[in-house]
Amino acid sequence: MYSDLTVTMANNELYFFAILPPFNIAGDVDEVKNEFAEKYDSSKALRSPAHITIIPPFFVNDEFEKSIEDKVQSFCKDCSSFNVKLNGFGQFNDKVIFIEVEKNEELQVFYNAFSAFFTGMGFELTSMHKFFHPHVTVAFRDLTLKNFMKAWPSFQDREFKAAFSALGIHLLKHKDDQWHVIKEFTFGSSY
Repeated sequence: MYSDLTVTMANNELYFFAILPPFNIAGDVDEVKNEFAEKYDSSKALRSPAHITIIPPFFVNDEFEKSIEDKVQSFCKDCSSFNVKLNGFGQFNDKVIFIEVEKNEELQVFYNAFSAFFTGMGFELTSMHKFFHPHVTVAFRDLTLKNFMKAWPSFQDREFKAAFSALGIHLLKHKDDQWHVIKEFTFGSSY
């Protein structure tokens, strides 16, 4: 596992890669997250910007930021932007509620290529993370089963529609109990 940059977990930082929607759509997603915080006592999703996870959280030391930048930018310069459509809500195991991302071959191709690039640098994805179900989480971790059961009937058929062009991938870092975008890597042939 990327041994030259990985040290004890205590000295490591937590990162992940994601595609972020533009501010107007992120604002709409935040409204839904705030609704969960106010009505269902589930606010942990507010600790990160609206996003579609590409590489789930992983620990490395902060030298990673410097060492990866040129490699990721080089990878992204050969990528093209693609459209993403958000449509409705879904859930995982009565624990997570999310906004669905419509099936999209271009997103799947990007995920496959970026995952191969990432593992090619010595990182490992667990078998759970090799399964890609793109979504935008609006409630999780602190959503109790009781509140899930209250919330899900009003969200399962609720409309949420949005579309945007994915123009790049973002690196996020966990700091002060929040996720922060620290770098955007723009696709080379964005339209």
